[in-house]
Amino acid sequence: MDYGHVVVTFTTDSKQLACAMATEVSGIESTCCAHIEGPIRRVHRWHGHKHASEQWRVEIEATQDGADALVEHITSHHGHEVHDLMVTDPTRHLVSETADTQ
Repeated sequence: MDYGHVVVTFTTDSKQLACAMATEVSGIESTCCAHIEGPIRRVHRWHGHKHASEQWRVEIEATQDGADALVEHITSHHGHEVHDLMVTDPTRHLVSETADTQ
């Protein structure tokens, strides 16, 4: 079942930026809501060395039609400040599914 939504996710090492971006993108019509999680621990390898840092994850639920514009907005305004930017399709949207069966 297709609900027409995707989740755009990124991380940043700034709590203030995570909050500001969640507020910023909530004004875009194709965005349903944004969630901020953190701090989380990011462990990665860069140039052959292991690194660990504190990060905040922002998950934005958006319409499929608006996902490209949302990603473009994030990368053009904050590209150097965000990490791990990805778009995923949720497999199920339980709120809609539950409401449809009652």
